[in-house]
Order: sequence, then C-alpha cells, then structure tokens
Amino acid sequence: MPAHPRRKAFGQHFLKDQALCERLTDLAAEWIGKSQVQSLLEIGPGSGALTEPMIRKLADFPRVRLSVVEKDRKWASYWSGVTVVHDADFLELPEEKWLDLPPLGVLSNLPYSAGTSILLRLAEHPQKIPFMILMFQAEVARRLRAEPSTKAWGSLSLWIQTRWEVSQVASVPPGAFQPPPDVDSEVVQLIPRSTPRLTALKNSEPHGFEAWDKLLRASFAHRRKMLRAGLKGYPAYLQALERAQIDPTLRAEALHWEQWDAFLQAVLSGGK
Repeated sequence: MPAHPRRKAFGQHFLKDQALCERLTDLAAEWIGKSQVQSLLEIGPGSGALTEPMIRKLADFPRVRLSVVEKDRKWASYWSGVTVVHDADFLELPEEKWLDLPPLGVLSNLPYSAGTSILLRLAEHPQKIPFMILMFQAEVARRLRAEPSTKAWGSLSLWIQTRWEVSQVASVPPGAFQPPPDVDSEVVQLIPRSTPRLTALKNSEPHGFEAWDKLLRASFAHRRKMLRAGLKGYPAYLQALERAQIDPTLRAEALHWEQWDAFLQAVLSGGK
C-alpha cells in the first residue's frame, strides 16, 4: 500500500484494520457470489484498505467490474492505473456514470461529512443495487437501523427502512483508522426489500414515494412539536391524520409503522 499523507480538506481517516477489511471484502464477495451484480462500486477508496483485498477477491468473479469514485486527485490518479476511476465528487457525478452497469453492489468506508447524503442518493435505486456494505459514524448507523420508540428513531430510519433492510455488520473503534477520529464508527449492510415496508406504497410508484417524502419532511420539520402543531400549515395532512384515526397530540417520532401506513394511505386517498 503506497504512503500518502492525509489531506485535511477531505477529512480523511484511512482504515488500517486489516482483519476488518478482510471481513468486509469477504462479505462483499459472498454477496457477489449469490447475486447477479455486474459491477462493484467503492466511493472514496483513499489508500485502498478495502480496494486492494477486493481486487484480489474479484479475480474469482471475472464478470464483475470494479469502479471507484475519488475526488482526491492524487488518489484518483493512483487508482486510474488499476481500475475504473471517476475523478469526481460522488454527489456531483451524473447517475449514468456510476450506475452504468447494473446490477451494482456497493462497498465503501464513507466520509463522515457526506455519508448520509451519499447513502440517500444510492438508496433511490433498490431495483438496481442488490446490496450495500457501508461504514458510517456510529450515530448515523444507529439511526439507519433504529427501531420505533427508540432514541435514534426518526425520518432517516423511516425513509431508509421503507425500501431497505438494515443490519449491523461491525462496530469499529477509532483505533481502526489513521489518524483515529473522535467518534466510533459502524458498518451496516443494506439489502433491498422485495416490496416496500408500507402497503400504501406497493402499487403507487412513483407518486406514492413522492408523497411519502413530502409527508416525512413536513412531519419531522418540527419533531418536538405535536403533529397538530407541527402540521398546522398543511391542512390536507391534518385531515388525513384525522381520517387515519391517529392521535394529533402525538409527535412524529412516536408513530409506529402501522400508523405511518394508515397516515400515508389517507394522504394518497385524498379523502376519497
């Protein structure tokens, strides 16, 4: 692995735990073996702690193309001689560039500063991405896999879990990185659901998902307020709340899946 100084502008914390890297690339290889992926994507490979063992494992899967997205030009230049490289910020890279050879698997140690934004972009494509193995700041990972009525439960939990099954793969201490970050990390696995978690969405694409996005944004805009107060600027939502027979004095974070399903169904029916 070549030496390369950390560039503060990119907030880089390079993964150095080789045992963890082997475990994660073994898991990716396992998924590749039982799926039909044509390409594997890594975002922010940096010094290649995951990239190098993954390249070795892909020798057993000649059909699979590895591509990386790297906005640090020095690292992008290094990897350009090894695999397909997109020298760009993933959040600015056109979709047709990174999703050009589906089905696509994803394995990445995501930057803390952009991890959630990157995930939200990836997660829009459950039909084209059969698995994602991603590392986040532990706080974010807990929100992704949170259960109702827990402290971490919120709009991110709902949005992701509507179409993805999320499970913990590994807890990662600061010492697994160089330099060590100030917080713990966590690796999660995301697998697309065969059908959306909410029955109201099963036959309503894409309108239903657009309505779901808007409902979540409005409901959690003032998450510490009761729904009747937080949604006072949305009369249609308040009417749907009443039709769904949901207590308007509850906060959005207090609703369970069954209540959200009824709420969304009432929104989509529009009083019909």
